[in-house]
Amino acid sequence: MIGWIIVIFVLVMVVFVLPFMTVMLILSIIYNRRERAIRNEAEAHRKILESTYDHIWNEIKSHCGISEEYRRSFNNIYPNLLDKDIDDDTMLNWILDCNIDFDPAEYVTVMDSIAEDRRRFVVHQRRMITLLREHQQLHKKPFARRLIKDQTMIRYVPVETNYDRWGKSL
Repeated sequence: MIGWIIVIFVLVMVVFVLPFMTVMLILSIIYNRRERAIRNEAEAHRKILESTYDHIWNEIKSHCGISEEYRRSFNNIYPNLLDKDIDDDTMLNWILDCNIDFDPAEYVTVMDSIAEDRRRFVVHQRRMITLLREHQQLHKKPFARRLIKDQTMIRYVPVETNYDRWGKSL
């Protein structure tokens, strides 16, 4: 009788438990690798987005002769600058408020110098938002809560822009 119980126990272990544990191990490896890849790519995009801000600020500061004390007011117009929601008068008036000696004829040159940065920002922010969604979806998969080691969500607050109005490109 004890022999049959041991045989049944071994069969149950081999037929049910061992495959289940193998599947869980494989899922754990897949989920954790994907989670780490998403997290690394998101961090790379975050650095690009931050450097884009710094580059745009430095371009405007150097072209327009604006001092560092106006950086805080630049933060207020930055989302509109990226969103193309800023009209020529608003941006030009801000520049003239910061530097009354600025030559308005140079305005087009300044805006042309940051056009590529604006485009790059949009591309990278779109990818960052996609990564945030992928990360959330990964954490919603079966058994993910128990298998993924790092349960913290990626934090990023997008700069508000109206992507629908822009379409696919600037």
